[in-house]
Amino acid sequence: MGTMSLTKESNRNVDTKSLGIIAGEGKLPSLVAQSAKARGFSVVGLALSEDARDLIEPHADKTFLIAPGQLGRNLGLFKKEGCGCAVFIGKVPKLNLLRQLHKLDWTAIRELSKLPNFNDDTIQNHMGDLMEAMGVQVLTQREFLSHLFPEIGSMTERQLSAEEYADIEFGMGVAREIARLDIGQTVVVRNRMVVAIEAIEGTDETIKRAVKLARGPVVVCKVSKPNQDQRFDVPTVGMSTLRSMLKEDVAEGGAEGSILVVEAKETLVVDREEMIAFAEKHGIAIVSAPLPEKSK
Repeated sequence: MGTMSLTKESNRNVDTKSLGIIAGEGKLPSLVAQSAKARGFSVVGLALSEDARDLIEPHADKTFLIAPGQLGRNLGLFKKEGCGCAVFIGKVPKLNLLRQLHKLDWTAIRELSKLPNFNDDTIQNHMGDLMEAMGVQVLTQREFLSHLFPEIGSMTERQLSAEEYADIEFGMGVAREIARLDIGQTVVVRNRMVVAIEAIEGTDETIKRAVKLARGPVVVCKVSKPNQDQRFDVPTVGMSTLRSMLKEDVAEGGAEGSILVVEAKETLVVDREEMIAFAEKHGIAIVSAPLPEKSK
């Protein structure tokens, strides 16, 4: 995609070579910043926490610490810095957002009052529409990180059994349904029984809960939402996902026999080589799989 094609006719003074990165937790924002710099963008980092700011600052031309609820200030920063496009990237814990509801500014209160509900998709799509209306194109994470979305196949050496493949198909089918209902995007199963379903606590805490309950190998399935807006909330796994699969007493076998399954071509896999080495050491298989066909 050529950057000059992003210019809005209604906002000719906006520099399309200036990219605003709304940065959550983790290293993905810094990876986007590095990719954008390599393509000739100047980068403005808008960090949602001090940790996020520290990680993106070395790779950005300018960095600002922002609060999600200060919507008027945040939109004003985009306009002031002349950002022609933006990327939302990084983990934003939902519980942290709930704890900051008292910090909403008037712009946030006004815009939230227009929404029919406060589901992730509803809020994110409205934010995207607001930014588009002011001449800022919201780009997908894939625009800068396409190499992190795996194709179908196994990333580890262990050969899976027919029973394990049956668990994968079952778990991916259940995960598809909870994602459709906008409950969560991760399901943990064992012997074709649901052990845990992700809700507001997030993927890692869901896995930890399942490991305690199962007391044995588990199959963790993570998928995207149907018709997911690729500008926001792309499903992501990394080292913290694998560490969550370990038993509390690693000496008793770690996660031997467990499987991490991600939806092929739709899930960001961070630190793939490190993840594979860790998985091989602890007996975890990592598989990139398609969603199963719906039964008629």
